[in-house]
Amino acid sequence: MRSKIAEQILAEAPPESAVFARLYGDIVVRIHELMHDQQITQRDLASRLGKSPSEISKWLNGGHNLTLKSLAKLEAELNAPIIEIVTGVPVKKSAKFSRSIDN
Repeated sequence: MRSKIAEQILAEAPPESAVFARLYGDIVVRIHELMHDQQITQRDLASRLGKSPSEISKWLNGGHNLTLKSLAKLEAELNAPIIEIVTGVPVKKSAKFSRSIDN
């Protein structure tokens, strides 16, 4: 159950903030799953990526945004997809995204 303060913050936040939080959370959960399955610690992962353990910790706790480049490095090191793009599935367009590229 969320607190009233958390509910108020979410209500006042721009819609993209909620999307960002959901996506970031999904990515971090996936990375943790892969690390668990492969019995890799944050320290091990940091060593393999040539990063400090504190940087990996920041990635996984939201203290530092993951870039596409860092996601690519993680995916290559963990040898498994972190983000899967679904194609060939119809996507419901919102009004603000309904304009075609040709316009």
